Amino acid sequence: MRHPTIYDVAEAAGVSIGTVSKTLNHPSTVSAATRAKVLDAVDRLGFVPKEEATSRARRGVGRIGVMAPFSSYPSFSERLNGVLEVARGRPAEVVVYDFDSPAASATLLESLPTTRSLDGLIIMALPLAPSVADRLRASRLPVVLVEMTADGFSSVEIDDAGGGRLAADRLLATGRRRFAFLGERQRLPDMPSPSRRRLEAFRAALADRGIPLGDGAVVLAPNDADGARAAADSLFSGGDPPDAVFAHSDELAAAALAAARARGLRVPDDVGIVGFDDSRFAAALDLTTIRQPLAESGAWAADRLVQQLADPAGSVAHIRLPVTLTVRGSA
Repeated sequence: MRHPTIYDVAEAAGVSIGTVSKTLNHPSTVSAATRAKVLDAVDRLGFVPKEEATSRARRGVGRIGVMAPFSSYPSFSERLNGVLEVARGRPAEVVVYDFDSPAASATLLESLPTTRSLDGLIIMALPLAPSVADRLRASRLPVVLVEMTADGFSSVEIDDAGGGRLAADRLLATGRRRFAFLGERQRLPDMPSPSRRRLEAFRAALADRGIPLGDGAVVLAPNDADGARAAADSLFSGGDPPDAVFAHSDELAAAALAAARARGLRVPDDVGIVGFDDSRFAAALDLTTIRQPLAESGAWAADRLVQQLADPAGSVAHIRLPVTLTVRGSA
């Protein structure tokens, strides 16, 4: 049986072989429309690059890809530690893909099933467009999702809503009455973010106690240090600043701590602050925070992927890991 070649793909897509090569190896250099034509031809013909076919024939070691916004969110390094702990001692190689923008990750995910010699893939908190999900399912590449869900894929979530309720309960228990939320600006309107889920649960828990959280008490920051500090400072710039702040992350909570102290407010006497993650520096800041099981979620994802590699026909599994409150001096 004759296997399709790169020339067949080029003819079917109506492009040059150079364009096919760029699409498969450097997809960000090709327009979205051209990528779509080439990948459609790849799928219709069942094309597999020669080097990939050779790799598939030779490999006996599991090659696991992990995609996450590592450089944008330090917490993902803890999740990666969980993945590496599971991989350690196994015949497995872990390949890390770091993305700081949803668009960049989507571009690679479009061509990933064809161009990368992976046995399995873990995707952490990156958008999975329906067309990309369809290609991954069609490729039969075992995939596990972290902090998101999609039909046909195993996934692990964190109880973000539970964290929002825990934060509200703690701040209410310390007698606070003027509440604010410092969150992350939504990068993708059509993809519910952890920040939004935490805010909604925090707001609902306050409403249950008869305390409204208006839009003016919600400040959303861009994902950078200067933007976080500016957003945190705006919380305390009015004449009646909040005496309770719930931050989407420990990084944002740290910005709120700095902004409050810069204005002469005492923590926790004048303002109580609760973060989220229980990251490595939270103890050093004496920060009360919601602990999420970062390493555990990475380990679950890796363990589930190993199971799927051993039994590709196995069932899809979903889990939501609980969060806990770590009380320190900030609230």
